[in-house]
Amino acid sequence: MKVRIQSLARADAILEVLASGPRSGRRLRDIAAAIRLAPSTVATLLKSLVALGYAERIAVSGQYRLGPRLLKLGRVVEKQVDLLELGRPGIIRLCQATGEAVNLLVPSATTMVVAESLKGDVILKTTALKGTGMPMRGTASGKCLQAFSGAAAGRDFAEVRRLGYATEEDEFQPGVIAVAVPILDGQGRMLATLSIHGPSQRFSMRRAARLGGLLKQEARRITASLP
Repeated sequence: MKVRIQSLARADAILEVLASGPRSGRRLRDIAAAIRLAPSTVATLLKSLVALGYAERIAVSGQYRLGPRLLKLGRVVEKQVDLLELGRPGIIRLCQATGEAVNLLVPSATTMVVAESLKGDVILKTTALKGTGMPMRGTASGKCLQAFSGAAAGRDFAEVRRLGYATEEDEFQPGVIAVAVPILDGQGRMLATLSIHGPSQRFSMRRAARLGGLLKQEARRITASLP
């Protein structure tokens, strides 16, 4: 897939070069030669990568290697994969009990990514949402993230925390109602959300409140299964 933002593509190329290099790191001029960019351009990008923790500069040699933030993010990815496996039985149970679309979403830098999305009661099918990014605003899962990650304050988010779930009606998509709950780790940190959505013709807000209880039950099961 073509990356439209040039600086991101160049930063990715730098990380690829560092990943293939020795533990002792690579010299600036060697990195620049490998990706065919001017050393001054690479130096500017490396400065940003170092500031963000994606790369580090070895003080003694002045060479560069991958930074500790990548290790941290890699561990998060591993947890998310485990989370998907742990969450799938609950998703299936919810689909069979409700007949609606059930989703497991994980937060990224700017969106909530749909890691799994199934619909149906007897024959389960993957929905078109799987793999897509959902906005933080105007979605039940986005509200959960803001309420339970401590990223936002306010009366609405306090109510979400009190109820243990968030709802949306005609916000992200007209004619659709959704309810979502947070999946927390053992320390109460937000890992993902579990949600159900359906058309408002058969999916009332009263029903959304009832389904919030089912979602919370499955979310607690997932939390209890975490390593």
